Amino acid sequence: MNAQSNIAPQLQKEKCYHIATSPARLSVHIHQDGEVDNEVVNLRRCVGDEIVWEAEGADFTIDFPNTPFEERTFQVPAGGSVSSGPVRPDASIDYFQYYITNVALAKSADPGLNVKP
Repeated sequence: MNAQSNIAPQLQKEKCYHIATSPARLSVHIHQDGEVDNEVVNLRRCVGDEIVWEAEGADFTIDFPNTPFEERTFQVPAGGSVSSGPVRPDASIDYFQYYITNVALAKSADPGLNVKP
């Protein structure tokens, strides 16, 4: 029996069929009203893509009910940015909805992302 057979299948290094095999940092701009410029972002699990949320003029909270990342909640400071970190290697290939909220503005939005192999 080889050493790889003892590793859970979802945690084994998967073959990546993408031409670009280095991780991408995909930007999502959060406008002052809480709306985003990219309603759906496609992330590649096999290379560990990540999202970078950038807030224009207010603090926002990003919350995933079911997350493909290590963290479930992200705080984006006004005029700043925060990275999701790479997609977990065991994240399912699926659509993940997330919520953007700002308590002071009483605003919210619900964009999403697709995790691809």
